[in-house]
Amino acid sequence: MIDVDTLFGRKPDGESQKILKVISRSGMSNILFSLEKAPLRFSQLMFETKLNPGILDRHLKALMQLNIVEKNSDSYELTPSGKRLVKILEQLFSIV
Repeated sequence: MIDVDTLFGRKPDGESQKILKVISRSGMSNILFSLEKAPLRFSQLMFETKLNPGILDRHLKALMQLNIVEKNSDSYELTPSGKRLVKILEQLFSIV
C-alpha cells in the first residue's frame, strides 16, 4: 500500500483532509459530477443522484461550507474550486 507522503510528496494539510473526508462520503461524487454538467435545482439533483432529501441537503451544506458548491436563487452550481476538484477526480478515476 502506498502512503500519502509517497503519493503526494507531502501530507495533506487540514483543509485538504477536510475536503477528502467530505468528498469520500457515499453519493458525494454523484452530486459533483451531476453539477459539472449544469447548475441544478434541489429536486433535479435528488432525481439525478437518487439521494434522499435529508442526505442531499447535508451533503450540499458540507460542499458549500468548503466553497466547492454555491447556491444561487434557485439552483446549485460548482464554484471554480469545485470545477477544479471535479477535473482532478476525473483524472483519478481514469487511472483506477
